[in-house]
Amino acid sequence: MDGPVVEERAVPGSRATVVARLSAAAAVGYAAVGLAAHLATPAAEREDLFGSPEPLVGPAMAIVGAALLGRVPGHRVLQLMTVIGCFACVFAGSLGIAVHGFAGSDDPGPLFRIAAWLTLWTWVPAFVSFATLLPLVFPDGRLPSHRWRPVAMAALALIATMSLLTAFTDIQPEGEQPANPVAIPLPGGFLDVVQTVLDPAVPALALLGLVSLALRFRRADPQVRRQIAWVGYALALAVAAAFLAPAPVNVVITLAVPVAIGVAVVRDRLFGIDVVLNRTLVGTALLASSALVYVAVVGWLGGLTGSPDSLVGFAGAVAVAAVFHPLYVRIQRAVDRLLHGSRGDPYRVLGRVTEVLRDAAAPRAALARAVATIAVDLKLPAVTVQVDRPDAPPVVESVGERALAVHAVPLHWHDDVVGTLHVAHRPGTDRLDPVDESLLADLAAQLAAVGFALRLATDLERSRDRLVTAREEERRRIRRDLHDGLGPQLASAVMALDVANRALGHEPARAVPLVATARDQLQDAVADVRRIVHGLRPPALDDLGLLGALQATGPGLLPERDGAPRIRISGGGQLSDLPAAVEVAAFRITQEAMTNAIRHACAQHIAVRLDGRRDAVGIEVVDDGLGCAADSPAGMGLQSMRDRAAELGGTCRISAEPGGGTRVSAVLPLGGDR
Repeated sequence: MDGPVVEERAVPGSRATVVARLSAAAAVGYAAVGLAAHLATPAAEREDLFGSPEPLVGPAMAIVGAALLGRVPGHRVLQLMTVIGCFACVFAGSLGIAVHGFAGSDDPGPLFRIAAWLTLWTWVPAFVSFATLLPLVFPDGRLPSHRWRPVAMAALALIATMSLLTAFTDIQPEGEQPANPVAIPLPGGFLDVVQTVLDPAVPALALLGLVSLALRFRRADPQVRRQIAWVGYALALAVAAAFLAPAPVNVVITLAVPVAIGVAVVRDRLFGIDVVLNRTLVGTALLASSALVYVAVVGWLGGLTGSPDSLVGFAGAVAVAAVFHPLYVRIQRAVDRLLHGSRGDPYRVLGRVTEVLRDAAAPRAALARAVATIAVDLKLPAVTVQVDRPDAPPVVESVGERALAVHAVPLHWHDDVVGTLHVAHRPGTDRLDPVDESLLADLAAQLAAVGFALRLATDLERSRDRLVTAREEERRRIRRDLHDGLGPQLASAVMALDVANRALGHEPARAVPLVATARDQLQDAVADVRRIVHGLRPPALDDLGLLGALQATGPGLLPERDGAPRIRISGGGQLSDLPAAVEVAAFRITQEAMTNAIRHACAQHIAVRLDGRRDAVGIEVVDDGLGCAADSPAGMGLQSMRDRAAELGGTCRISAEPGGGTRVSAVLPLGGDR
């Protein structure tokens, strides 16, 4: 069922294409006949056939539109181009034939009178459609929005009205024209009023068409902007050539307008407007510079030596040849810098970014300044860097509109991706050049180091905050223990001793139990003091040292049941005379690792190894328990181990063993030579 439907839909498009191509061929052939008639007219009686653009633009529009309709069937812009080209060809051909007929006789035959009549009105659908309708539907064949429908309807009504009036009334364009043989007699005042109303309509609608094109360019994606830029570039060249170039050059450049429209409509990516613009600027500047050098050398030598013209011209040519390559290199660099910034000098860009990163006071400030430097040096509309931070919002630094930054470059730091560099395509393009991509990859390597530093700074700040919180919590706990436990016990003991002291004088027997009660309270107070002191620093560290304290307390962690895990604690290197903070942190980290292995991992074997180095203490606790998943959240115990290591400027890593189990590796710097 699908096949016939496709064929039924394809036939009208193919028929329309065939009709368009036949019409274009007939119109171009008619224009060629008019050109031949124009050339056969005596030179003294010829009119300037190329005084209007129709003889040039007409065949080009008809040929380009009809030819490309085979590639993009049913495209309204191509259909409109073909119609405009056909009417322009009819006007140009009729003008040549009519001039030839009226040049030899004041009363030519019917064929020449029909040609003269066609010249009266066929220019209207060609010119007015090109000026009003084409900008409204370019480049996709649709209006920018439904709000522009009244403008399009007004343009169509204007084309129909002007065509009918010029074809069937005595309203004539400027210049001498034969009388209209089919003119309907109308009052002259009425025609004057109509012409007064219609005269400003064409420029007004043409202006609205340009406004719609500008709005479309502003809101469009890079692909559509490039399509519009093609036509704008060709029109700018045509206008410049009309004022500056000789007639043959002007003819050739005018033909570029319909060609540019065709290229833009089919979105041919083999051509880049930025490349064409680059080459045009370089060629123009090089030609002008070479001409200045030639004129200067020829004028200077001719006035100084009076040498023959041939010798002076040769010297000028030699001078131009000598400076041609240096001029080309410098002009190409200047144009590249104008269009693409410093992309052609990657070492300069890398050097500037390196300098910015080196001079910045903090990682985030370095990131912001680097983003601004990249946007300015590469002339990119938008640049954004995002650094991802675990368990924290990402850090984003941006220049320009972030929504435009669609090209992503990952920031690799060793085996990790710390963030992403996003950049926008240059105006009028939908992709980056390989040169841009290579340079951005080098810049991403520099930004990755800043991103990693920002991550470390964030981790350090969070660790510091947790340490401050833990310290305050520890102080609160000690205060609570002293105020709620030890304080009341000592106060009660003092009160009991006071009562016993007063009882000794008249009731000695009553003082005995009071003294016993005070003794018990003081013993409890002593036990509380020992508990508080043990919480601050285990006494076993002072009595047995780090290794002995762990060996003494490690087995005490075991539950009293059969099948308890076996713990092997060993050490090497210099483990005595350690700084107090390092000793306590090593003891707590190792104790917490053994506790986790027993309570949570159900380990059967635990191996603890301490390594006293010259500048650090290494800790390694390996068990054969259940292990921990890589994406499992860190509990209080694991986080406290990391925080204790970070407080001393060390590291603590928890990883799963390949065969099962967990490995805790910590390195605690000693903070100086021992």
